[in-house]
Amino acid sequence: MTIRRLGRWFSILVLALVVLLPTLALAGPRSGGSFSGRSGFRTAPRYSDSNRDDRNYYGGGSGSHFIFLPGWGWGGGMGYGGGVGLLGTVFVLAAVAIGASMVMRAVRRSRAGGPGGGIASLFSPSGNDDSLVLQGRAFLYKLQLALGRSARGVQDRLAVFAAQGDTSTEAGLAALLQQTALELLRNKDSIRYAAAEARGPMTLTNAETAMNGVSLAERSRFQVERVRVADGRAARSDAPAEEGKEALEMVVVTLIAATRTPLEKFRAVSTADELAGLLSELGGVSGSGLLGLEVVWTPADANDSMTETDVMTTYPELRSL
Repeated sequence: MTIRRLGRWFSILVLALVVLLPTLALAGPRSGGSFSGRSGFRTAPRYSDSNRDDRNYYGGGSGSHFIFLPGWGWGGGMGYGGGVGLLGTVFVLAAVAIGASMVMRAVRRSRAGGPGGGIASLFSPSGNDDSLVLQGRAFLYKLQLALGRSARGVQDRLAVFAAQGDTSTEAGLAALLQQTALELLRNKDSIRYAAAEARGPMTLTNAETAMNGVSLAERSRFQVERVRVADGRAARSDAPAEEGKEALEMVVVTLIAATRTPLEKFRAVSTADELAGLLSELGGVSGSGLLGLEVVWTPADANDSMTETDVMTTYPELRSL
């Protein structure tokens, strides 16, 4: 291919981008709304190991793992003047073997991607990973749903929750989470696409940072944030509403929750029944177990538009139920 022909094709490509980019920028929903709170992070105690790497600390990555046995040394005996006897040696070997087995089990669970894998599972006598709350640790969950046109009332209901709910306290956030989960359960037959993501355990600092990043990414998908309520403060955009050029076929709702304990049922969903169980568990999180909440929905304006094609291009992580 000659240089002249390459230049011609390049000019055509540039022209196409100039024409299409404004159209692509206007595609999809223009408006959205959100409410959130982080009061649990403010009241939760911080610990000196808050900057430690979570992956290595919990056995999720490479690195060494040790168990410290108080009163037992590697070379000094037990203080009885001459070393460890036969019975003591057997006891030490048994303790080390049991500890190694427990650590390996935690490592396998963590690498398997379970929501509660890690050191927490070592202390669970029944094998339930959430039987112990790790102080200073958090779990982050994101659930994203696309509902069909029969659930258009969800937009108004979420706006009411934002206007009337209490986003400044853990109890208020838990009530909002319960209301949102219940509203989605009532419209479960309209949910056509879903995606679930879990992270943790992680430090409180890392969890709050990750939650803020996920929240900003979701809120940046639309141009006008019609209503924003955060930590007891409300703001509303006066930008004029524009009528969408396409039909309002879909509404996307995103829930982001940070908890103190892992959620047992939170995993990838492929059926309506699995989704119902996940929503029920989310709605059951108590105020004492909730660190932060973010709920984002789009579109927010009644005459805004979102087609199924918009959902597929803007939210490629969603999967059909």
